[in-house]
Amino acid sequence: MRTMPRVRRVMLRMLRPLIPALGQVFGRLEAPTYHTWLELWQGTAPATDEAIRRAVGASPGRLIVTLPDGPGAKASRDSLAGQAVGAWVIAGNAQALAREAAAGGLVLHLSPGDTLPRHALAEFALAAAATPVPLVVYGVEDAGGRGAAPWFKTAFDPDLLLQQAAFGRAVAYDAGLLVRHGLLGLRGHALMLAAARAALAEAGPGAIAHVAAVLLRRRSARAPIWRQDTDRAAIAAALATDSQGVVLLPGGETPRLRWPLPATPPRVTAIVPTRDGTALMEACMEGLLRRTDYPALDILVCDNDSSDPALLARFAEWSRDPRFRVLPCPGSFNYSAINNRAARVAEGEILLLLNNDTEVQESGWLREMVSHAVRPGIGAVGARLLFPSGRVQHSGTVLGLGGIAGHDMLHSPLRSPGPYDLLRLTRRVSAVTAACLAVRREAFLAVGGFDEEALRVAYNDVDLCLKLRAAGLANLVTPHAALTHKESATRGDDMSPAHRARWEQERAVMRERWGPALDTDPYYSPSLALDPPLRVLAYPPRRLPPWHPARSQG
Repeated sequence: MRTMPRVRRVMLRMLRPLIPALGQVFGRLEAPTYHTWLELWQGTAPATDEAIRRAVGASPGRLIVTLPDGPGAKASRDSLAGQAVGAWVIAGNAQALAREAAAGGLVLHLSPGDTLPRHALAEFALAAAATPVPLVVYGVEDAGGRGAAPWFKTAFDPDLLLQQAAFGRAVAYDAGLLVRHGLLGLRGHALMLAAARAALAEAGPGAIAHVAAVLLRRRSARAPIWRQDTDRAAIAAALATDSQGVVLLPGGETPRLRWPLPATPPRVTAIVPTRDGTALMEACMEGLLRRTDYPALDILVCDNDSSDPALLARFAEWSRDPRFRVLPCPGSFNYSAINNRAARVAEGEILLLLNNDTEVQESGWLREMVSHAVRPGIGAVGARLLFPSGRVQHSGTVLGLGGIAGHDMLHSPLRSPGPYDLLRLTRRVSAVTAACLAVRREAFLAVGGFDEEALRVAYNDVDLCLKLRAAGLANLVTPHAALTHKESATRGDDMSPAHRARWEQERAVMRERWGPALDTDPYYSPSLALDPPLRVLAYPPRRLPPWHPARSQG
């Protein structure tokens, strides 16, 4: 019986390299699989109309639609006529749009051939009736004859919107908002950016609502649909208006932004715990001392009873560099306590929590991380971490994945754009790994740092990120800071007999402390399963329409 966990671990290690190939196989089956899922969990028919009407109640809302003439326009009009509930009107020109907008409602811009499922107006109406009242409502969309290429969106992410037309076409705007800010003449990405800015200024983050339901089906199957409306000119115009010194860099298949550093770059203290691990430390220190071009860096190595003479000799050599010092941290390994102790004595404004099994790939990585860590409202900043094979080890942590939290898009190929280009875009996430994490020292200490009593080894980084989020700070991950990470090369496998009991206890602490938050990650679609590591459809989704029969059965 004791050999079974070891067998499972060995089998998992053997299968991991095959995961990307399996993902490609599932991708080829995506259209029929998605179509079946859509019919089961998102589909509506005349038989459901009465349930939809009951859910919406006496306020079905009003939709103002712009729809140019063109191939497929009739299908668009037919889909409006087939709505289960809700009033709608087509505004055929600018004058009509202005007139209708003055009467209130939501404005939706359709392209000829785009169609709405029969429940779309009901979902828009329910969202618009929420408290606080949203000024922008957007949902899921897909493309293709049978609903291929679904674009599962998540909670509003202003960083993502600056790089991608992240609302897509399944988006409706409060008519009053557009009138008040003179936005009736805008379309596409320019409208998304301007409306988001106006909505946030008027009502804060609650002004932008995401509906985790399929609300629009594009006529065009030209892939990928998440790139079709991204507009670099609109991004550049928005950046010029915002005047934060953010630069849109030229070239690239997806837009890349560079955020500025202060005139005097803040000092960064890199905190690197270790116990022996001489070869790992050699590679880690070489990257920090020789291949990092950040101008204000010091290194605090937290030595947890190292005894290797070779490493102790290297400590003496590295100490000749004024940037390097050793902080003795004797006793049993407690990752949280070690980092907390270092944070209290660190001299940098920015803490860089860094595992000794990481290795720098390119010189500008730290500048990229710090440029985000100093931004107002930002908490923890994570990096893109790669296995030695080159596949993705970390690009953000998803709450609920594997029960508590796990790494998203694990084992994706090096050059993969990821779903919806997410592996290429700086974006907000609920948590990032402390294997490489930058955070303002002030923010780290303000939330109490790591929990060194209940979370000595595992999940302390997720707990920290959730505390930062509870304090009103957003966590993000950037793909433009990349390091190699030889995961768990020092601490070992949590699944080993020596560590399993401690790991289970720490999981129980996280579940008790954060509860439902672990199952409702705003930056991960409830239409996707929480079984790592593949992004596959959830059966059932964690969000069902109010009229779905399964809700009453639950």
